[in-house]
Amino acid sequence: MNDSGSGKLMKRWPRRMSLTGLIHLSTLLMLIAQPAPVGHFLADSIDIGRPFQYALTYRHAPTADLLFPDTSSRFAPYQVQKVAVFTTRTVGTGKSAVSIDSAVYTLLSFETDSVQLLRVPIRLINATDCTDLFTSTDTVFLRSKIKHPAAGLTQYPSLTLAAQTTLAPLQQQFNYPALGLFVAGLAGVTGLLYIVFGRIIRRQWRLYQLNRRHRRFLREFDRLTQRINADSAAETANQAIIIWKTYLERIERQPYSSLTTSEIAERVADERVTNALREADRMIYGGAFTAQSAASLTVLSDVASQRYQRQRAGLKAGYQRPGTAQIGLTETSVAT
Repeated sequence: MNDSGSGKLMKRWPRRMSLTGLIHLSTLLMLIAQPAPVGHFLADSIDIGRPFQYALTYRHAPTADLLFPDTSSRFAPYQVQKVAVFTTRTVGTGKSAVSIDSAVYTLLSFETDSVQLLRVPIRLINATDCTDLFTSTDTVFLRSKIKHPAAGLTQYPSLTLAAQTTLAPLQQQFNYPALGLFVAGLAGVTGLLYIVFGRIIRRQWRLYQLNRRHRRFLREFDRLTQRINADSAAETANQAIIIWKTYLERIERQPYSSLTTSEIAERVADERVTNALREADRMIYGGAFTAQSAASLTVLSDVASQRYQRQRAGLKAGYQRPGTAQIGLTETSVAT
């Protein structure tokens, strides 16, 4: 019984061995049939830390799928600086057609060996697996800056350090990344401050503009009223009324410049303003100048200051923007 079992096992064993051998044999024949990729350095010698180039070319059937080596570990101990990949070029037609793929790798070496080697694979993608095809090993020589001992000497001559050296001037480089970080940080802080204090900042800016306009108005208006007399009453009063209307129009957003004295008088709730404007008309159109003439212009200046104070108080309270208060006017908007 044991003999019969052994006989069956011996009959199956050669079949398994022959099947495995055929698989390995077919794989070996396929590798032999595939042409090897060609890789070589484009220079005979290199310097430490200086870029040099390595060219890789592979000729294959147009239907073949392949992968060129990546830049991570296939080129160790070299560092890949950049890769130039060229378009596939096909020569011939039909069964004799051959496709050519190529790439040039720019490498850096920091090794101190005088002779350096490189051998890289190209991965051929088959229907069931992948096959690595390696190039032949290529050699490149390191250019050494150290002088070798003369013939017959086994040691380097003693080296003496220089007592004095001339410093080589270096060109200063602007630190743009630091500038970018500073600008970004400044913009972030400014934005944060604006989000937190933006309303207060806008209100203070409006108060500043309102105060500046009022000071300018008082300076120009007082300059005119202080020099008014019988000879210049018409011209001075006209300029004063223009300045007064322009100022009120600016802070109250009402078209005072396009309104006549009668139209303003219809909408004014303060009799002092009406009387002052009529006195100004008598100076402008009739050339009349009395003791009340200068006082009427002072009344207009006081009214403008009152409206400025009302605007300022409303703006400080945070519920009113410049130009929305109407002191002494009706609530109806003045039409142009």
